Amino acid sequence: MKEFVKRLAAEQKEAIREDRHYLHQHPELSFEEYETSKWIKERLTALGIPMAEGITGTSVVGILEGSEPGPTIAFRADFDALPVDEDNDLPFKSLKPGVMHACGHDTHCATLMSFAAILARHPELIKGKVKFIFQAAEEKLPGGAVQLVKDGVMQDVDYAFGYHSASGLEVGKVLVNEGAVSAAVATYELKITGKGGHGSTPSSALNPMPIACMVGTALNQIKPEKVSPIHGTTVTVSYIHGGQYPNIIPGDCILGGNIRTLDNDDLKLILDNIEKISKGICEAWGASCDFSCVVGYPATINAPEQTALARSVVEELGYEAKTSDPNLGAEDFAYFSLEKPSCYFNVGGADPENPSTYSPHHNKNFMLDEDMLDVALECELGIYLRATDQK
Repeated sequence: MKEFVKRLAAEQKEAIREDRHYLHQHPELSFEEYETSKWIKERLTALGIPMAEGITGTSVVGILEGSEPGPTIAFRADFDALPVDEDNDLPFKSLKPGVMHACGHDTHCATLMSFAAILARHPELIKGKVKFIFQAAEEKLPGGAVQLVKDGVMQDVDYAFGYHSASGLEVGKVLVNEGAVSAAVATYELKITGKGGHGSTPSSALNPMPIACMVGTALNQIKPEKVSPIHGTTVTVSYIHGGQYPNIIPGDCILGGNIRTLDNDDLKLILDNIEKISKGICEAWGASCDFSCVVGYPATINAPEQTALARSVVEELGYEAKTSDPNLGAEDFAYFSLEKPSCYFNVGGADPENPSTYSPHHNKNFMLDEDMLDVALECELGIYLRATDQK
């Protein structure tokens, strides 16, 4: 398989870079990717790849069906950019001030387009059905994946794959972890209302500030007391806002923070406890408490079989398959992994001889070594061939 995959991927060596350069020069923010969506549709049309109907927003789903039976496999790439002003000296630097592909989504989209082009030109390789999911708006809640699931994209899918570029990992190394690979995330906010008054007569007021301090201290006990110690979880009190002058007791204050967990069931447990504990403390002191929360993406969970398949392909292609502790970043590929067995992996994009390629994601100097495009394309093609029992 190795020689076959590398030969087909090599045919796209120039095209995949040209596509990445175009996308990098023309970034668009989440839910505003109108020109990118148009570009994707035009490219798929030129390749003779039909597109799914009934897709909401700017996401695009291409579909190829083979003449032989087989599974339906989805490959996903996101393509939104970030509100970052690029500070790189590149011939394909962003042409839009204040907007940049600072997370590598341009590489994801370019890779999937080249993968689609290979299968379109080699229909004999297609068994069953392939879905090329070009997903909008990964960077901004509620994200584009959840709407694609609502649109029914995953209903006939047997399993799904996707990847993310990684500036902290060297080219030629691929991170493939089983189980949780990104965290479920939510934010919460509490408005604690007491009674304002003069600093000289606190007994005639009801100061919400010390109550907020008690609430914050109590919330820090949720993790050790309510959540299994083996679950990767954070419960953070990030801000308390209230009051302005030393001799004025404010009538209310705001407290809020962030939750991240690698166990999807823990998210509701934690939010329920935040509301219950906060309201209980406030009621005990005669104050009121309004609770609100925004639930972000679930945790992304890699299925054992698909993870083992991806790992074996990476190694057979001659690359280094690595594992690591999961991180508490959020990724809306999670919605696909909730629906069907999936694997989401990371492809190294750092050149050891070029320190600039180690710039962190979401940074104005974010940069990747483009050799990672070839690695990513080979991995997607190899995974597909192995998943359909070919080569």
